[in-house]
Amino acid sequence: MSSHPVTAAELGGFALFHGLPADERATLAAAARWREPADGEVLYDEGGPATTMFLVERGQVTLGVQRDGRRVIVGTLGPGEVLNWSCLRDEPVSLTTARTAGSARLVAIPADVLLALLQSGRPAGLTVMRRLFGVAAVHLDAARDQMLRQGREGVITAG
Repeated sequence: MSSHPVTAAELGGFALFHGLPADERATLAAAARWREPADGEVLYDEGGPATTMFLVERGQVTLGVQRDGRRVIVGTLGPGEVLNWSCLRDEPVSLTTARTAGSARLVAIPADVLLALLQSGRPAGLTVMRRLFGVAAVHLDAARDQMLRQGREGVITAG
């Protein structure tokens, strides 16, 4: 996996950091790295320590879990999406295994740098926190929709 520095301007191209003050983006960018993993490369493993959040610039990443001895794909994420945001919670472990599907380019940001911004109480930290809650809400909504679809299977209706 190749890796090289990220600029504050490049971070500003992602919705999560768009419009943040340049100095806040520069602090994040100083710790962030571009990653260009090979096709099929694992970014992180289910149950492993979650220390890094990823932003997808291009390509796709599949998220999978192990169930009954086999890998089950639970999602595919693409450009603009956030991966491994579980790194921001207490006792952070990755809830899925993330694997690239084809060529991809991502930004990797260490959790400790993000947590420092979120805990700072500064407006930029609050903005990013709200945007991350938005990411979580979208994922919860998708999970709810999936459960509702499964609940309709096998239902007998009159008519």
